[in-house]
Amino acid sequence: MKATVLSPNERFLLDFHRSHAGATAEFFGPARTPEGGDSYDRLAALVPGGDEAVVLDLGCGDGLLLERIRQRRGSCARLIGLDMSADELAAAARRLGPDVLLLNERAQAISLPPASVDVVLSHMALMLMGDPASVIVEIHRVLRPGGVFSAIVDGGPAPSDGFACFVASLRRTIGAAGRQLLRLVHPTFTSHGGLLAHLGEAAGFSDSRVDELAVSRREPPARLWELMLLTYDMAQLFPGEVERVRRDFLEAVEALRDAEGMVGCSVGLRQFTARKHG
Repeated sequence: MKATVLSPNERFLLDFHRSHAGATAEFFGPARTPEGGDSYDRLAALVPGGDEAVVLDLGCGDGLLLERIRQRRGSCARLIGLDMSADELAAAARRLGPDVLLLNERAQAISLPPASVDVVLSHMALMLMGDPASVIVEIHRVLRPGGVFSAIVDGGPAPSDGFACFVASLRRTIGAAGRQLLRLVHPTFTSHGGLLAHLGEAAGFSDSRVDELAVSRREPPARLWELMLLTYDMAQLFPGEVERVRRDFLEAVEALRDAEGMVGCSVGLRQFTARKHG
């Protein structure tokens, strides 16, 4: 990645993914939508078949979305992944091999030429990028006329299951400590209207829409706790605070076990989709 002044959030994210490369894919990959697929499949389905399409994955992480696209489209798509974490890109290179172009860059300054990409996708990364207006400008610049942009970001409420218990335990612990964690999700992405405002006619996009969805998985409580340790919030806690969340969480989910001893874990997401003016 080119030398640049990083924000506190960016420094935190680089440190986190240095230690937890592939965490996002581990957390979301097995989680299913009510239709039976997962959140990566929803994005991969937007890549057209037939003629070769150029696809850019912003914040590609360890490359799971690009792998899903290749499984669907084979050699009919030219794949590009961009991430500011060299550690995630190293994991992506191992997953994908040499046929995928991987760029160690920030999405605010993409090195690709104008109008060179047919589809821009992003899975649980766009919401973490500072100055989203600049990111949207870059997405518009690299997209060809008629090209599609779609991003899945943190979303609205999910069912009251294991993840809700975790959030409640975390909030109680942070409140008792009297401190605040880094605000990693940009305010633009906390409502339906935030990103849609950036994707309106003035930004050169049309057919903008937002879809609410939830993804779920079932795990034993101990495995659910391992997954909660992969969240950004937990990485900001002191060891004693982590232990308090663990005890509180495991006590709370005990009542949610099903007949097989499993606990559901559901996360609410939003998918924003728009098309560049033709």
